[in-house]
Amino acid sequence: MKEFSDVTGLSRPTVSKYFNDPDSVRASTRARIEAALAEYDFRPNFFAVNQNRRDPKTIGIVVPQFTDPFYAEIVGRIEQAAMAAGYAAITLSSHGSPDNEARAIEMIRSLNIGAVILSPLGHASDAEAIARLRDETPLLLLDSHVDGLEAHSLGCDNGQGIGLMVDYLCETGPAPCYVDMPEVNSTALERREAYIGAMEARGLAPMILPPPSEGWRFEEIGAEAARRALDAGGFPSPTVLCGNDRFAMGVLAATCKAGLKIGPQGDLRVAGHDDHPMAAFSCPSLTTVAQDTAGLAARAVAITLDLISGGPAEPLCERLPSRLVKRDSA
Repeated sequence: MKEFSDVTGLSRPTVSKYFNDPDSVRASTRARIEAALAEYDFRPNFFAVNQNRRDPKTIGIVVPQFTDPFYAEIVGRIEQAAMAAGYAAITLSSHGSPDNEARAIEMIRSLNIGAVILSPLGHASDAEAIARLRDETPLLLLDSHVDGLEAHSLGCDNGQGIGLMVDYLCETGPAPCYVDMPEVNSTALERREAYIGAMEARGLAPMILPPPSEGWRFEEIGAEAARRALDAGGFPSPTVLCGNDRFAMGVLAATCKAGLKIGPQGDLRVAGHDDHPMAAFSCPSLTTVAQDTAGLAARAVAITLDLISGGPAEPLCERLPSRLVKRDSA
């Protein structure tokens, strides 16, 4: 910028002022700068400018997986909402690893970030590292939380969504067993507890099939859970509720390969949670619970901008309702 200011014949502070707000300099000065821009094609270094701002126009986003459809969609929506508000998003992934999550947090801390939206791994997260981040930068936990850590949080109401599905399945056929997902974050625990609560509220005994392995390979793990159930003589119920849609896709693949017919008039009913982009196009199409991803993204950015402006001080906890999506699998 010093070199550019020399060729324009203007001071560096004047040039810097223009890049912060073109309308903040006189029209004649603006014309000189814009003529020089056309000739020299100078662009200020975004990170250098941002590091020097009192009000950085950046929002950091950290999610567990870029490849998971839920996180892919919500990150895209958050980025668009942030851009509309005049902010740039810097997005990192922990790739399901506590060490990677800690590194991502340290990288975010090294930048001059206006606020951070973090989807933590939960019990595997470094709570102290997240607490340090919270104390330095406005922080919103999205979709998952860390036990014992006071922080603003936003997510879907897993109790409401799972309860909605359990009620629907019980009203239309045998009560569901539950194919549990690996405890990759607090969402897995919340959904399992929601299933138990919904069954017990109806006076029914929960029937839970634990995941055969850990990790984020949900389709593969779901298929293996189904194969093990079939090898052991079958599922404990002809209605199977899965912890998420990716798990349900694995169950559908394994049961169909075993020759079972899926659907209300078939051998098994199968349902999931999340409304995965492929849920409407599986065969049969998957009955599920749709999260309000548009609402979550909009609220995440709205809350984050509010935190940047200085409030609220007390940790808020917002949970958005989900809706039942009835399709052919159940």
